[in-house]
Amino acid sequence: MTTGGELFPQDPTSQLAQFSKVSTPDSLVSEGREREQAWCVVEADDGWWEVFYYERGSRTQNLGRANSRIAALRLLGGRMLVTDILNRS
Repeated sequence: MTTGGELFPQDPTSQLAQFSKVSTPDSLVSEGREREQAWCVVEADDGWWEVFYYERGSRTQNLGRANSRIAALRLLGGRMLVTDILNRS
């Protein structure tokens, strides 16, 4: 058992790096609110998590919905991984 800290980081960019093995700048991800030119992970009124890109005051790319925060981060992590692979080639 650990003392004085959390076993795993709770911020979304650290968890994305852990799940997808792709480092993501903090400025690119927003959790819990919409933010311009960022991927947003927001809990909907029905308890599901929505993942989308937000720019110019609207959602421009909907990745989908997930039934948990971790599943939503994995959905976004998969997108980041695909983008990273495509940018390398």
